[in-house]
Amino acid sequence: MDMLSVGDIQQKVKEYNAQINSNLYMVLNRDGSYTGFIRVLFKLTRPVSLPPPRKASSPQEEGQQEGGLKHRTSFYLPKDTAKHLHISSRTRAREVIEALLNKFTVVDNPAKFALFERSERENQSECP
Repeated sequence: MDMLSVGDIQQKVKEYNAQINSNLYMVLNRDGSYTGFIRVLFKLTRPVSLPPPRKASSPQEEGQQEGGLKHRTSFYLPKDTAKHLHISSRTRAREVIEALLNKFTVVDNPAKFALFERSERENQSECP
């Protein structure tokens, strides 16, 4: 993996910010790291699960929903659902996945998900 110099990173951040049509800019920090927003587009092929509703009014009723079984709600996210996340250049892919699952209160194991980079240029998209 090629390491970029601080000058290269500064140039790439400037180029990126020049292309942005919103206020979701990248900021270069003094230590050479950068922070900003990424847009995550969901392309899920399986449903996601939410925790069971919390309707128990007393400790005795905990875990006794519908005959003692706790039920999760599973559903498919609409195609092309998107979410913006504020990250840094030090944020790992697993941390991005966990943050997204937490935002949607999804209880599925993060290991079931993968993160891919997608670049768009003039009405073309590049995606694995």
